[in-house]
Amino acid sequence: MEFTKKIGGVILLSGFLFGCKKDDNLTPLPPVLTSVETAKFDAAIAKDWMVVIREIVKTEAKNPPQASRIYGYTGVTLYESVVMGIPDGQSLAGQLNGLNKLPVFAGPVDYPAVANEALYKVCKEVFGALKPINSTRLDSIYAINLTNRKSGNELTTIDNSVEFGKQIATALLAWISTDNFKETRTMTYVVPSRVGNPQFWAPTDAVNLNPAEPFWGQLRCFSMTSADMCEAPELVPFSTVPGSAFYNQAMEVLTVNQNLTQGQKDIAKWWADGPSVTATPSGHWVGIENDLTVNLKLDLATAASMYAMVGIAEADAFISCWYSKYKYNLLRPATYIRDYIAGNATWSPLLPTPAFPEYPSGHSVSSGASSEVLTSLLGNLSFTDRTNTYLGFTPRFYTSFYEAANEAAMSRMYGGIHYREANESGIKQGRAIAQFLLRRVHLKK
Repeated sequence: MEFTKKIGGVILLSGFLFGCKKDDNLTPLPPVLTSVETAKFDAAIAKDWMVVIREIVKTEAKNPPQASRIYGYTGVTLYESVVMGIPDGQSLAGQLNGLNKLPVFAGPVDYPAVANEALYKVCKEVFGALKPINSTRLDSIYAINLTNRKSGNELTTIDNSVEFGKQIATALLAWISTDNFKETRTMTYVVPSRVGNPQFWAPTDAVNLNPAEPFWGQLRCFSMTSADMCEAPELVPFSTVPGSAFYNQAMEVLTVNQNLTQGQKDIAKWWADGPSVTATPSGHWVGIENDLTVNLKLDLATAASMYAMVGIAEADAFISCWYSKYKYNLLRPATYIRDYIAGNATWSPLLPTPAFPEYPSGHSVSSGASSEVLTSLLGNLSFTDRTNTYLGFTPRFYTSFYEAANEAAMSRMYGGIHYREANESGIKQGRAIAQFLLRRVHLKK
């Protein structure tokens, strides 16, 4: 006679024969090891890794496109490390461009340990050369998590997990290496002359003379079929004629900046998200995800899905946005106002003008994409954003992800950095990117 009993999601098999006496000399059978489902774990390891990744992005002064690439690849790495433990989970292999096959593992594994190993190996590569303090950060979080996972797990399970994590990382790094990033490091860009083209962008400050990532639009997209597929065309024609639509856009930026309320200044600075001071615009949304992971008590499966999908959306948002920026190559409000609005030759905006063209707004595309994905995955939630409180700012409350995204977009006008069209079109472009992603990529079988 035999019977089964289910304990903690693991099925145990027992058996005995009638008439047999107990034999204390029998060697007990080793326990049958099975992998615990991903959803049985909390998301602490995912959140802790993303906290460290954000800190390294900040302290290594990664620019916004580079940061989005890092968040995209680490989100995919996290998800692929644990998807085998999601009963109806679907790998991203065959769904993302160029990602055709990933390894599977037959033995029992501990999914947090798999993620720890894979994230460590991928971060070492995608960050490149690191400052000593950041190398120590990576080594430390890896060692702490590995030690924690060894507690309460069979040695065989941990050994399997480390091996599987290495296999996942190796396969993903091979994919990552073909995204055209390395090739763009050696390309040369010459800023187009404004002679005969007064609408063209020009660097605005002595400290910002080198255009940021002019070839970023040539990177392989994660989900989009091309960098321009979700592009929001520029509709307001350039003009220096007073009263024209474009002139009025510039006047709006000027007028708003001359009459900023304290609340508007607070919004501009909250969403400024500059490199070296913050984890960049996409990292702002990763910070929001970190809070959501804790406040909503997300399990590892849910959190990994969220980090992956938002990361992919962010990465594609910056590829798409940067393609458009250097295609339209539109001058910034600071240049227009100084050159074409009388009496403002020395005008300066509230925030420093970034070193890349104006249209569309990167903050807006990024926020539009993130808000769309988060709303799809988690619903129309209210939340408190604490991302930049370490800078001395007060937390901000939003009734929805969309409300936060719209404020992030508008903050760029308050900062004097973008015209209204760049913000509004950017939000539309970001949401279109996310909607395409949600139609193409499926996390459930």
